[in-house]
Amino acid sequence: MTRRRLLGSLAAGLSGVAGVGAYARWIEPERIELTRRDLLLAGWPADLPPLRVGHLSDLHCDGDRALDRTRRAVLMLMAARPDIVFLTGDYVTSHGEQWAPRCIDALSPLAQAPLGAFAVRGNHDWWTGSSEIVEREFRRIGVPTLSNAAARVRGLGNVWVIGVESLATGTEDITKAVENVPSGAFRFLLVHEPDYADSVTAPVGLQLSGHSHGGQVRVPGLPAYTPYGARKYVSGYYETAPHPVFVTRGVGMIGVPLRFRCPPEAALLIVDRDRRNNARL
Repeated sequence: MTRRRLLGSLAAGLSGVAGVGAYARWIEPERIELTRRDLLLAGWPADLPPLRVGHLSDLHCDGDRALDRTRRAVLMLMAARPDIVFLTGDYVTSHGEQWAPRCIDALSPLAQAPLGAFAVRGNHDWWTGSSEIVEREFRRIGVPTLSNAAARVRGLGNVWVIGVESLATGTEDITKAVENVPSGAFRFLLVHEPDYADSVTAPVGLQLSGHSHGGQVRVPGLPAYTPYGARKYVSGYYETAPHPVFVTRGVGMIGVPLRFRCPPEAALLIVDRDRRNNARL
């Protein structure tokens, strides 16, 4: 190969790498996808119609770009007409006093869902010292933050939402969370880290989690790199876990400000009763 051809090939390769880098930095992180999924659950009450569940997680509001992305994810989700919305943590990455109020202002339209919205906190909400700010700001917009606690969904009979604290706190306690939940209730479990599913000792109808970012950067041929607490359940729906688990890829980013082959996500889950003869009880 001549020197000219070698330099030409090298330039083409570097241009390709630069192009992929620019795409992962500026384009894919803004391409929010709306995931729509029908979930047939054996425990969903037979007398209730299907429920449209909105799910957002991992906003990581730490600047104007992340805040704009959060607003667009909210608009996209609300346009899908959810009946209820669940938020599963990591609203900020740093400077919570500055960014938590702005992030939760951006999330405030979700409180207008017919059955309201419910939230739990993530590891970064704690690590940044923002946990109390997050709870205060959610209270301001009428969204309860469930900390090892449960709330009945008004208008849905015996349907409850359980919120368990982030595993990063070491205070997660589902036994405490369900102590006032009647037996036979359908239970949504909100917890930031999806792998907590393997530690749950109480009946759960559907768990919703985030934390993994779906791997955030998915290099072909390599496994997804995900943090502790999201090594087993990474992205999507796991019907055969200890109980049904849905893990969203989230909206924001952490570490390197890149997404590749793993776009941000707003999720709409249509929950209905599994009436098949072989439905799991």
